[in-house]
Amino acid sequence: MIAYTKFEVLRTLHNVRYLVFVVLMPVVFEIIWGKQGTGVTAAMAVYAATGAGLLGSGNTIAEDRGSGWLRQLRVTPLSDRAWLVGKIVQGVLTVIPGVLLVSVVGAITTTVQRWPLLVAVTVAGSLPFVLVGVFAGTLFRGKTAVMALSVVFFALMFVGGVIGGETIWSLAPTHSLMTLGAGALGIQPFDAVPMLNLGAWTVVAAAAVLLRWRRA
Repeated sequence: MIAYTKFEVLRTLHNVRYLVFVVLMPVVFEIIWGKQGTGVTAAMAVYAATGAGLLGSGNTIAEDRGSGWLRQLRVTPLSDRAWLVGKIVQGVLTVIPGVLLVSVVGAITTTVQRWPLLVAVTVAGSLPFVLVGVFAGTLFRGKTAVMALSVVFFALMFVGGVIGGETIWSLAPTHSLMTLGAGALGIQPFDAVPMLNLGAWTVVAAAAVLLRWRRA
């Protein structure tokens, strides 16, 4: 499983869409708007975590299903359970580059001092997005999954207040993760409510993944 996960992570890191969409863009936004305050750094870290979480594994699963690669994997020693765990681990690991770069740029260009804690919080909080991505990858094939995940991504960005500056839905996982990111940077105190909300999203997404995986 370790070798397979390593292969999939490297495969994702070589994907131009991934590099531009979830690594380069939030870093550019951080450079442009970062001087408005450390809240921008928290928001861009959530942008990177959400985008990479949704697309990191979801995109590759959909592509593999469309190409028939998953059928080929079934004849290898890799078990279905190891494959599923590997895809989830892959999704979390591919969150790190974008979040790390945004946080480091924030530390260099602004007064962000607790950026390692921001990285830890946003990477850990990316799990529900990773699970949603895995679910979508097992539900759709090829470019359909990318389109669906892109719609989900931008919807979560807007309703959670990451983009646009106004929170439309306080229970959106993006809003909860941004609140925790702000707490990590000392903008506001840590609160248990966003943690519980992210936990609830994780449980629901995990249940959806398991149900879909058993039917696949």
